Amino acid sequence: MTQEDRLLIIGWDGADWDIINHLIEYDCLPHVASLMSKGATGVLESVVPTHSWAAWPTFLTGMDPGGHGVFDFVERDPRQPLMRTPVTSASIRANTFPEYLSNAGYEVRLGNVPVFFPPLPVKGRVISGVAVPPKAQFVHPWTWKSELDRRAPFPVNGLEWADANVDARKLLDEARELLLKRTESFKVMLEGDWKVGACIFVETDRLQHAFGAYLLPKHPDHNRLVDSSIARDLRELYRLLDEATAQLIQAAGPRATILIVSDHGFRPIDRLLNLEALLEHLGLAVSGRAAAANKAFRQSSLASRVKKSRFGHAVRRRVRTLSPVDWSRTVAYKAATGGGVSLNLKGREPHGIIEPRDYERVSAEVIEALLGYEDPESGRRPVANVLRREQVHSGPYAHLSPDLFLVSNEGWSVFGSGQKGALTSHTSLPTGQHRRAGIVIGAGENITPGDLGTRPLRDIAPTVLAYAGLRVEGLQGQPIHEIAGQIQPERTMATKDVQRASSGLSAEEENQVSVHLRDLVYIE
Repeated sequence: MTQEDRLLIIGWDGADWDIINHLIEYDCLPHVASLMSKGATGVLESVVPTHSWAAWPTFLTGMDPGGHGVFDFVERDPRQPLMRTPVTSASIRANTFPEYLSNAGYEVRLGNVPVFFPPLPVKGRVISGVAVPPKAQFVHPWTWKSELDRRAPFPVNGLEWADANVDARKLLDEARELLLKRTESFKVMLEGDWKVGACIFVETDRLQHAFGAYLLPKHPDHNRLVDSSIARDLRELYRLLDEATAQLIQAAGPRATILIVSDHGFRPIDRLLNLEALLEHLGLAVSGRAAAANKAFRQSSLASRVKKSRFGHAVRRRVRTLSPVDWSRTVAYKAATGGGVSLNLKGREPHGIIEPRDYERVSAEVIEALLGYEDPESGRRPVANVLRREQVHSGPYAHLSPDLFLVSNEGWSVFGSGQKGALTSHTSLPTGQHRRAGIVIGAGENITPGDLGTRPLRDIAPTVLAYAGLRVEGLQGQPIHEIAGQIQPERTMATKDVQRASSGLSAEEENQVSVHLRDLVYIE
């Protein structure tokens, strides 16, 4: 296989055109700017809910969440329906493009793709990510792990930005260290013969949550912060990322086709809405006493002080999420990170109280209540729109979706719980949150230069397959021919039902993953 036959995808998790263009003005991204000037650029529209655990499986499968079954960072435990366990690669109920390519005889390289842990047994090399238990087998093949450790050991997890007491300088230093080490690991991984490679940098997402006001020109505090030393250090980190991207492109070879993508974009926020508190305020949910006490402890100053201690870490590993509500009096509950709400429906929920015949009426009442809430402190309405499941999801697993999805107004976020559980609050951490509009940049001899317009994230997987001469029937996405070229598929494959083995994680490993997700404010 020659190097010009390669496609390298470089993911910048959460990259957004507002931030990219801002950094180009400061001359921080010369390599990316060069790719843009001679290639194709566009908006890559993410999924609903707009977070990485729903989005990256769409990138991998060419299916929206209704087609691959992942809607949240956790999923219902079939052994205990009121409990949740972390989502893993075993949760993806559709085939991924690395599996299709492997079945067609092509080698692949995958580095730090979220929700690809445990690594699926593809043909090639995998460094799986992003939430990985200590000592877990996160490399495939496992026999290659010793070489990777000897030459460029890969650091897992890290950048738990959400601690209110986090030191900004330490966070920036950690990001720099992770970026440098992971780039070296990716370069080792990319050696040898392969057809398609993907290397994902997640540092962008973590930094943009914590430092969105420094990077997003539309944030109300941006003008005050843009010339600060932290802003300058952030721009240096992105200059380092630009250089790392150039090194990976060099490793792929001079004639490789290059894609830079993000799973979602970012927008500025200065207000937080606690969705669970809002549902309770509107009379739609009632907290369970045990869960309320557990949650109050997690948000207390005491928990903040002890969580880094040996005792605190042990406690956090062993506390399983309790039922958050009194189900006998709850109409609707928070069902997924990113604004998902479901009705407490009889026949579906273990302790449902809403009759199926009343589903439409109650849904309409919940939507009206959510849209009508006005924050008394700011005079602003946090919720701009509420989408029904059938408006955004179709496919064999659409029934796993929350019933409703909140769309935030400008400046608002429904991620997390606000300050110590307050219904609404001002925020200085985070100051950036996800939006659907991400980025796509394509460069190479076969790329048609110009504006790609807006393309859905689900189009990436069929584009990758088309580049390799494969067409898979039944995918929800379509090839982007300006990137893949007008290649006639040499082989047609059909989608098929996926029966994956369980993740194989122990209860202890599941708890370790949960700890990391809590530290990123992805779960509570």
